[in-house]
Amino acid sequence: MKAAADFQTVVEMTRSIPCAPAILPKLLKLTEGTSSDLGELEMLISLDTGLATNVLRTANSAYFANAQRCESIADAILRLGSKTLYRIAASTLTGRWLVHPVRGYGWEPGDLCKHSLCVAICAETFAKSMHLADPSTAYTAGLIHDLGKFALAYANFSVLDDIASRVPDEFGTWREAEMAILGYDSMDVTKALLENWGFPSTFVSVGYYYSAPSGAPEQDKMLVTLIHAAKHLATQLGYGVGVDGFYSNPDESALKDAGFREDEMDAAIPDILTAIQRFIRADGSVHFT
Repeated sequence: MKAAADFQTVVEMTRSIPCAPAILPKLLKLTEGTSSDLGELEMLISLDTGLATNVLRTANSAYFANAQRCESIADAILRLGSKTLYRIAASTLTGRWLVHPVRGYGWEPGDLCKHSLCVAICAETFAKSMHLADPSTAYTAGLIHDLGKFALAYANFSVLDDIASRVPDEFGTWREAEMAILGYDSMDVTKALLENWGFPSTFVSVGYYYSAPSGAPEQDKMLVTLIHAAKHLATQLGYGVGVDGFYSNPDESALKDAGFREDEMDAAIPDILTAIQRFIRADGSVHFT
């Protein structure tokens, strides 16, 4: 079996993956700003051809378009508004990173992308109904919550096969097995990646604590618990769930404190499935925009 890559090697190896979502923190700051940031926002979007194309296409779609077509990024930004613009950017940039081919955690190609998108949609839905977080923030947190698993699979897929063969007989949870065999786990990797890319501390907390939100810093606990709940429901729905998903338990205390009820979560499933089916086609392909 190939030797396990050490923690720093895993983090460094992901630098070779194109389109890492490092631009998102800059966009987040700009979209939270005022109209005086329009020029800088236009410049940042224009640096990425694929993102600029998606922004223009969405602005001229039937949903947003009027009699006059947008022919510039600046016009598209004004038409879409900051929240829609940021969602497009989050989906475009994170989505391209997540669809890079890897195997591990029992994934089929594209599974992590599907699962992360499902978590994002569940999180956005709960954010709107329960007012626990800004829906755009919740959506982005859902997309990036498991990036460490992608990085770990990219560097260590043969070791993940060994971990899978030893859970649950030797270890009670997948995270416990990663820590014992590797000396670190996917959440450590997620934390390092998000810190390296300059994400706000709240997102770093999501990546590190989402499996056990009771341990999260108090100021971040609501968003972390929101993603924990979204992850729980998304795992039940089954889109792209890895084998590790069957070895995790809900943090009942954190869910109760945040006001989550199982019947209300179940009641949201029809709307969530309708939203998911806009992005995940019947053939399994994923379309973020």
